[in-house]
Amino acid sequence: MQKAVLNVKTLNITQGMNGSYSHKGDLAIDMGHVCENLKAPFTGIVKRVYSNCNAIWLESVDKVKFADGTEDYMTVMTLHDNDVSNLKVGQVIKQGQIYYQPGVKGKVTGPHIHIAVGKGKFTGNGWFKNSYGNWCINNQYDITKALFLHTDVKIQSSMYNWV
Repeated sequence: MQKAVLNVKTLNITQGMNGSYSHKGDLAIDMGHVCENLKAPFTGIVKRVYSNCNAIWLESVDKVKFADGTEDYMTVMTLHDNDVSNLKVGQVIKQGQIYYQPGVKGKVTGPHIHIAVGKGKFTGNGWFKNSYGNWCINNQYDITKALFLHTDVKIQSSMYNWV
């Protein structure tokens, strides 16, 4: 069983979960400034592409091991890449393969990757508008309890303890 891994070279969180700006009521994080290309945390299939903010939903092909020890399917939603024309619904992305880059597509203040995790399979249209007016992934789950942090990651800014 694959472990779901946040595999980036440098972790710089510029907005955390339930942040005061656009993450109110949302368990997403923004990785910005020195953020580089994102590698797939597991082998997954692209379930949806939404072009307004270049959002991608990637669902694990099989159940994965979560950082908190649970096992389930995982869906990861990423936003703001400048160009996702290489990603298509139904496309399989292998664990560790670069599939997403920081960008400025949508409502942003600078280049970054917005990332959120849902526990379980992709459902509905992939997201819902919460009571604060923010769009959140369905079945949202605390990212630090979902994704292991790769051992080689340099932490520049993180407000959380990662496994």
